[in-house]
Amino acid sequence: MLTNPDLEAALNYLLSVFRPTHEIALVPLDQALGLVTAADVRALGDTPPFDRSAMDGFAMRSSDTLKAREDAPVKLNVTGVVYAGGVFEGALGPFQAVRIMTGAAMPNGADCMLPKEIVKLKGDSLLVFAPARPHDNYIFRGEDIHSGDLFLSQGARLDSLSLAMLATTGLGKAQVYRPLNIGVFCVGDEFSPPDTALPPGKIFNSNGIMLTARLKEFGFDPPPFRVLPDDPKMAAAILKSQISDLDVIITAGSVSVGDKDIMHSVFDLLGVDRCVHRLAFKPGSAFLCGGIETSKLTEPNESRESKENQEAKKLKPFFCLSGNPFAALATLELVVRPILANIAHLPHLVPRRAKAVLVSPFSQKQGTRQRRFLRARLTDQPGDLPFLTLPDGHSSGRVFSLAGCNCLVELAPGLAELPVGTVTDVIRLDFPSD
Repeated sequence: MLTNPDLEAALNYLLSVFRPTHEIALVPLDQALGLVTAADVRALGDTPPFDRSAMDGFAMRSSDTLKAREDAPVKLNVTGVVYAGGVFEGALGPFQAVRIMTGAAMPNGADCMLPKEIVKLKGDSLLVFAPARPHDNYIFRGEDIHSGDLFLSQGARLDSLSLAMLATTGLGKAQVYRPLNIGVFCVGDEFSPPDTALPPGKIFNSNGIMLTARLKEFGFDPPPFRVLPDDPKMAAAILKSQISDLDVIITAGSVSVGDKDIMHSVFDLLGVDRCVHRLAFKPGSAFLCGGIETSKLTEPNESRESKENQEAKKLKPFFCLSGNPFAALATLELVVRPILANIAHLPHLVPRRAKAVLVSPFSQKQGTRQRRFLRARLTDQPGDLPFLTLPDGHSSGRVFSLAGCNCLVELAPGLAELPVGTVTDVIRLDFPSD
């Protein structure tokens, strides 16, 4: 176990403990947005699967129109119509045409089509006023992609366009890395339900909503958060009933050294292997992280799995964050987020570093003994460094000063102020455009 490591040491260690998932699922396309392909994807067939018309008009043989002139049109006999989804039976003969709709299969014998706007229909006769060229307005089979062509590589994150490609090739499901099930729990007897009168000594819970909403912004789909009591046995029992359905557990609160900071006892009761205790930066130094196997939560006579399968199980991450809102958010972004990105094959989630110029000053009475991260607002400037604005109020318990903040600013130990014009490193909390 690491005790009080710096950010980089904690991340390097946890990344070595919690490895990327290799569990694969077949997920319907309408549920696969944001998931990651677990294998290369190749076209099952040609797209389009047949030669087809590019627009509404008439299919014909170009050789029949060679003598067509404005003052001496060629006359073709219209012998039928073909709509999208249908086919024309038989084949075109000399000086025959077929009325055709956009996307419909080209009739046998036709090598071009002309849009209805440039020809004239008189009864069953079609007048063509200029020669057509072979393959005018003609879409070839396989013009988009050929059978067997690679169009999505393993590790691709599925967006609306890649899902459209999967659907076009006839796939109804995507082979993806199984999405993570992440549970959020807030620990404490101090919480009062929302939309009620606040009793003396109670507070409303912001951490649960903030953390679950942020995980959804990451692309995960956590269930509603739950509140755990300040009783280690009761809290452990609730967690034990939930953990088998979860891949990652995140708690907020009760992780420091107070009389009611129960998460250390909960770890003991659940048999969690400790990985990191405390962190060498603020806010968020109150932190506990471990790994747990489902087999540890199962009585011996309840498990039918082989010893080999149990030994092959990887540890499930169990993160315990501070109960102070900004401390919880900062640790989620700096520590938990990169770990989730690694496990879920989502490299775009890893926070990015950038340079920015400070346009509002920061000062404190004296420099902190530890590395510190400040909330801030980054405004991108075309062709120049982004502007950095710091809000008023930086204590870890303040929520309203987080409004609009989209980055973290690092403050080195001993540094007491940042004057206007300072160019500094920031950690962006937004996501890069695809």
